[in-house]
Amino acid sequence: MSSLAKTTASNLIYRVAVKEDSAKLLDFLFKYFAKDEPCNRALQMPHHVMEVLFTGTVERCLQKPFSTIVINPEKNDEVAACLLASVWNRSDPAGEADFAMGAFPENAQLFVKFLNSMHEDFWKLAPKDVEAVIHREIVSVGTPYMRQGISSKMLTHNLSKKLLKQYNIGGLISEASSLANQKVEEKHGFKTLLAKPYDKVVDSNGNQVLKLDDGTTDMKLNFIAIGDLKHLPE
Repeated sequence: MSSLAKTTASNLIYRVAVKEDSAKLLDFLFKYFAKDEPCNRALQMPHHVMEVLFTGTVERCLQKPFSTIVINPEKNDEVAACLLASVWNRSDPAGEADFAMGAFPENAQLFVKFLNSMHEDFWKLAPKDVEAVIHREIVSVGTPYMRQGISSKMLTHNLSKKLLKQYNIGGLISEASSLANQKVEEKHGFKTLLAKPYDKVVDSNGNQVLKLDDGTTDMKLNFIAIGDLKHLPE
């Protein structure tokens, strides 16, 4: 599996994700992100819950040209990875960046509330001169394509200086939920503005909801100013 992935990774196509990619992206998220992301593994959320979360995120993130889809042309344009990102303005209504929630089981409700609480005070923590940010909502690499630097390449692939200026983007934020993403972002210069421990999320019976199996103990709200990103295309 790993040798095949290494062979195909060099031929992957990185491009801006568009609305026509919605179905492909949802299929990918159910196939890989639902099973590989540590919080999802811990929660064991039913399909209808993930459908609400994934659909809402995909719809929002495809409204602006900052999401990336990575496809493998040698495998019938199979989706290898994706970065789903939205634009969040300081002037937007409260809750604009929140993840969707419906009639969820208690553990899923607690998780979404925890996730949304990570960014609720962002504008108080952000540099005063930042008026808009790119919100990295989901970063996911398919299992056969992991550990080949795809997450790092997706980080700035669609971030031309011209486009960033057009949308007045001052930085990138992320609720980094796993050690893997936390390490990638730290490597590229993201700073942690806020960290909240998973063991504080307990249900009505006092049971810890988020026991992650990858060793992650905290979710981190990470930020990097545009001026600190390296090698941005013009």
